[in-house]
Amino acid sequence: MWNELLKDRVAVISGSAMGMGRAAAVLFARHGAKVLVADVDDERGHDTMELIRQAGGDAAFAHCDVSNWADVRSMVEVALRTWGRIDVLYNNAAATRLCNEKDRAAHELDEHVWDRQIDITLKGVYLCSKACVPTMLEHGRGVILNVSSCDAILPEGGFDSYTAAKGGVISLTKSMAVNYGKKGIRINCISPGYVITDVQKKWFDDNPAAVKAVEGYHLTRRLGRPEDVANMAVFLASDLAEFITGAIIPVDGGYQMYKGSDAQRFCRD
Repeated sequence: MWNELLKDRVAVISGSAMGMGRAAAVLFARHGAKVLVADVDDERGHDTMELIRQAGGDAAFAHCDVSNWADVRSMVEVALRTWGRIDVLYNNAAATRLCNEKDRAAHELDEHVWDRQIDITLKGVYLCSKACVPTMLEHGRGVILNVSSCDAILPEGGFDSYTAAKGGVISLTKSMAVNYGKKGIRINCISPGYVITDVQKKWFDDNPAAVKAVEGYHLTRRLGRPEDVANMAVFLASDLAEFITGAIIPVDGGYQMYKGSDAQRFCRD
């Protein structure tokens, strides 16, 4: 069912060819937004765009490596040329596959993996924000949503580049909220728990015992779905959240609360 919570808002969503980004792009459109799908995966990105259009929504696609300033500027130009403004920037893109396959503890971590993780996951937030903020300032309003991770708050061992990059996203969110809050731009950060996306699905399917163990760390007793995060993003992008900025909001089924209390009990014992 379509409604008007984000009617006529223009939303740029990075990393929206699949997973949480695709779920957000489709849901934003269902709530009335005009959506620019941005991703390095042209085929899947166009698929997302077509899903929206076939359902009656308004969408365009831009190829964008968020770590590349020329790509980011081109992405913004597509949005401005198509709709004339940008109301929402959703910084969803991250090097999740790189994290799963090649991330390590610091002493085992290849420098190029560190650099690529930081370039996509953290620098990408900076570059996309740098490109979108001027048009938001011109219109006197805007929303920037960043995606961090429960790992940035309660780290696991062996994912040092991802944890550092996502921790940087949290700090950047807070700093930017201070910079732009009085200029009409709200900036918030979503911190998901374990969410099953296309990237992780095979691993989860092949490791049922590990899945059951991880589910046990969620108070809801299930893992997250991309739509769980997308629902929060829609709320934060809408006027319903006009009094919220600089917030780091967990969407994790109670993972951070439960695991944090468990760690405290371990320390006391």
